[in-house]
Amino acid sequence: MNVKIVKNLNDNGNILALTFFEDEKVLKSSSRDLDNKLKGFVKDKIFLAKFGKLYSACVSDMKCSKVLLVGLGKKKDLTLEKVRKIIGKIVGFTRSEKRNNFSTDLSEKVAGLFDAEDLGRAFGETLELSNYGFDKYLNKERHKKKVEDVGLIFSKVGPKFLEGVRVGKIIGESSNFTKDLVNDHPGVVTPTFLEKTARAMEKKHTKIKVKVLNKNEMEKLGMNAILGVARGSVEAPKLIIIEYRGGAKSEKFKAFVGKGITFDSGGYNLKPTGYMEDMKCDMGGAGAVLGTMRSIAHLGLKQNILGVIPTCENMIGANAQRPGDIVKAYNGKTIEILNTDAEGRLILADALAYTDDKYKPEIMVDLATLTGACVVALGYFATAVMGKDNDLCQELVVAGEKSGDRVWQLPFYEDFHDHMNGSISDLQNISKEGRGAGSITAGVFLSKFVDKARWAHLDIAGSAFFAKAHGYNQKGATGAGVRVLSYWLLNR
Repeated sequence: MNVKIVKNLNDNGNILALTFFEDEKVLKSSSRDLDNKLKGFVKDKIFLAKFGKLYSACVSDMKCSKVLLVGLGKKKDLTLEKVRKIIGKIVGFTRSEKRNNFSTDLSEKVAGLFDAEDLGRAFGETLELSNYGFDKYLNKERHKKKVEDVGLIFSKVGPKFLEGVRVGKIIGESSNFTKDLVNDHPGVVTPTFLEKTARAMEKKHTKIKVKVLNKNEMEKLGMNAILGVARGSVEAPKLIIIEYRGGAKSEKFKAFVGKGITFDSGGYNLKPTGYMEDMKCDMGGAGAVLGTMRSIAHLGLKQNILGVIPTCENMIGANAQRPGDIVKAYNGKTIEILNTDAEGRLILADALAYTDDKYKPEIMVDLATLTGACVVALGYFATAVMGKDNDLCQELVVAGEKSGDRVWQLPFYEDFHDHMNGSISDLQNISKEGRGAGSITAGVFLSKFVDKARWAHLDIAGSAFFAKAHGYNQKGATGAGVRVLSYWLLNR
């Protein structure tokens, strides 16, 4: 998508989207002629500028095909997230009209209310996010037209806003990159496909180096937790390691570890109909790591970042892992498998322990579509964060609020910390206390595999995949994790 700054209403596109606050007594644009034509809308109370309300009309003697009036609500109530939602509505309207460009005065109207760079980022990322569509398997006649050109009416644009737009577009494009991975079907997106995706990134960016541990190497290293999950599948497991070196050689890595179950049948604890169909999304954490690494590389961040992806399928077969089996993880801890559908924590266990031991990162954050309990607790519009490092958790909460990729901290009381202890093994993979606090006890399990790094766990089970469109996100993958991690790194 091309974004340009235009100075006045004459430089408009197919759609001219004009924005108005509810508390404006008279709708005023920067064109007197247009103001006269808009008066009737106000007089007849057709358009009252309530937040998110749209009214479109064909106006004579205008270059545009339609004028779209957009309500911003009350000025005191406007937030950056509401700005994102307005951008999404304008893009959505333009696409519904089968037009490929629009101009809007939204940038000028709200410029004084927010930091210029933050506002630019919100514009850049949301223009990309709301323009997304996964049409790879649709006939061409079913492809929805996308917006190609956007004119932002801004008489006094500054460099900070423009830089924000540049950064925001990269983050939005990287989130869409993740959406493509999560939306595609599991016959395509296999562990081998994820490896090829990482290798392609390595070829494109000189600061990225990729290393992949195969099944034989994992057997030698004692990664029996991930190997156990993979036993029922013909797809070989992999541990994909992506190194990005943008900082000094002496600088420690910040590591992102993403769960990469490319299809989750539940194993012998088989998922029922209605829950299995979307389990292509169980590699949402891996997708978020790949999208974040893309964002980092395109932004050229001067930090050392490590992306780690344990990936396999969780299937049923003659050799599949059974409830009651006991495996020994990379760090020597034994785990009794009481539920084969609690598999994500198993593959993360080996990945976290290996990364902590071999790379000794300063900070480690894992992302996983880990628990249905997280959806029960928070629904679909926030990611859960937890861990012993409260400062790190709060940094991610702040980055989530700023980016719109929202994060909510769950308690990690010591009272929970023995709930995953086993009776005939060091640990068991589901809580001995039952289903209560399921997201937290899953996080407790993961904490047993991190000794040195500052660590936080992001459960994106609800936020990674929407059953229906909401705001500027379409049905399906949302790219959850990419924005919050990108903002967190930029804040640092």
